[in-house]
Amino acid sequence: MAEYFIDSLGEMCPVPNIKVREKLKELEMGDEIILETDHSCATTTIMNEMRRKGYKTKLEEVDTGIWRVIIRRVR
Repeated sequence: MAEYFIDSLGEMCPVPNIKVREKLKELEMGDEIILETDHSCATTTIMNEMRRKGYKTKLEEVDTGIWRVIIRRVR
């Protein structure tokens, strides 16, 4: 299982979304993408898109106004 970290602090949509989509191409079963962002709209957009695509997702607020989105390939 590999973990890929994407730092998107200070970046507005659609930049975080594009970075996640690019990294998805490399994921194998059980791999995770960990995205950190301070743009709350990106968390909603990414979470919804990943669920539709069948990825397992988790959202954590790691500090005031900073979120961590964890995306795991399960199939």
